[in-house]
Amino acid sequence: MKLAMYNNQPTFVALQNGQFWGVPITGYDSIDDILNDWQNFLSNVLIDINDDKIIDNDAAEQLDPEKFEQPVQHPRQLPAIGFNYLDHMKEMDIVKPKRPNVFNKFVSSLAGPHNSIHLSGDTVDWESELVIVIGRGGRNISREDAEDAIAGYTVGQDISDRTVQSIDGPSTQFDLGKSFKNYSPIGPYISTIADVDDIVSKNVTTKVNGEIMQQATVDKMIFDIQTLISYISGVIELYPGDLIFTGTPSGTGVGRDPQVFLKSGDVFTSEIDGLGTIQTKVN
Repeated sequence: MKLAMYNNQPTFVALQNGQFWGVPITGYDSIDDILNDWQNFLSNVLIDINDDKIIDNDAAEQLDPEKFEQPVQHPRQLPAIGFNYLDHMKEMDIVKPKRPNVFNKFVSSLAGPHNSIHLSGDTVDWESELVIVIGRGGRNISREDAEDAIAGYTVGQDISDRTVQSIDGPSTQFDLGKSFKNYSPIGPYISTIADVDDIVSKNVTTKVNGEIMQQATVDKMIFDIQTLISYISGVIELYPGDLIFTGTPSGTGVGRDPQVFLKSGDVFTSEIDGLGTIQTKVN
């Protein structure tokens, strides 16, 4: 099942014949509230919900996909992974990491699925990413228990000011260069882990003004989802609603010859098979 914020209300979402349908979720004011009560939610609310029941439900209504809102509003943490696709590592001329390269995106950079940005400089780049949404969370989570900590997945963009990111050289902190206003859009909804078949086979695709710039399947990640959950939780506690940006494929603007960066008027879209599409317009 998919969970969206729609008209400021958490909503069950189903897709049939290209049309979105929704049923409001009662008892919760936001998806953040649902994630903070994830185990009870799974036990008491979600267990019998499926697409057919949503569409047949008297409370179901057609939804306008342009009105989906930022699904998670107030995560505590946004850990992110650099150089997690081999081809991207090569285009950046970086040695293959021995362990996940973790940095932090600041929560004030979050935005919704219909996003717009003002460029922070002349070297702002696109990155599309699978984002893990934490449900139960915890500390020192084993690989074997990693999926139990996950509520689901969503689409994310790790918009990056390459000059700020690397002003002190290739080993500098990435955090500020990836945390300007609206540089971390997510959405359009959360696909629960039970709703996603074979996540590693999903294509991650970036288009800029309709032209494909990045495309790779999730199984091309160097460190898989279970490894990321286990590694990160071995250092920090993961809380319900935390979002983990899992890295981007090759095809970034900085990795091209000649380099290409976003400019005013560009439209940058990110899509993951079955998880939806988000869009950023450059003002």
